[in-house]
Amino acid sequence: MLTFGNKRHRLPRMTKREFGKILREARLRRGVSLRHLADESGIEFSRLSRMEHGTRPAPGLPALRRLADLLSLDIVELLVSTGTPRESVEQLLWSQRLHEAKEPGGWAAYAPEIHCLRDKNRFIVRVASRQGAYCRATVGRSTWGLLTFSTASKLEILIPPEAVTIFQANPAEILCGTENVLEGTITKQRRFGALLNDVIAGEDIELNGVCALPPTQDPPYGPGDTVYLWVPAAAITTEPIQEEHHA
Repeated sequence: MLTFGNKRHRLPRMTKREFGKILREARLRRGVSLRHLADESGIEFSRLSRMEHGTRPAPGLPALRRLADLLSLDIVELLVSTGTPRESVEQLLWSQRLHEAKEPGGWAAYAPEIHCLRDKNRFIVRVASRQGAYCRATVGRSTWGLLTFSTASKLEILIPPEAVTIFQANPAEILCGTENVLEGTITKQRRFGALLNDVIAGEDIELNGVCALPPTQDPPYGPGDTVYLWVPAAAITTEPIQEEHHA
């Protein structure tokens, strides 16, 4: 059980037998005796032995970290391989780091959810026109400009959340054009430490944007507001999709 402030958090339940197997295999692979591992980790020899045989559950997170370091195991992979969802593991580790952070902008500015936002900005598109490496493709009911060196007519694109810039007014004059400019509505707004996540819905497409914003500063727009977003063509990454051809 972990203690953060006045709150207690239980380590996610894991399969005792699987954990013991991983622990034993890693120890033997490094040629470390059970007695030596017990001395180095601070875990009682008899308890460590029962853990390896699957009759005793894994220890708390601090002891798990020591075991992972001593046996060159990745603690996240260790927990995931024993049945704990990766999202739960990352959230647990982040919660501890957030509690231990002493200065704003350190671990407090990071959250596991940010990684998931990139996958939400993935789309399958068809190339409508091409001029060298520059092409235009349809995303929802919009046409976007992007760069690709592939000749495939079907692409998977990723629009990085950090590349989404939000304007309160149409930025056509500032940008000298309207390429990759989308009008939409803020449907959701969340904070992750010093990061602000906006979800913008527009022409049959929904995008996540992320920007840095001090926790003490309020954003100039909120849910329900109409905004314009812009994504540079060079920021969009592409991956060709090979289509099957039937005779």
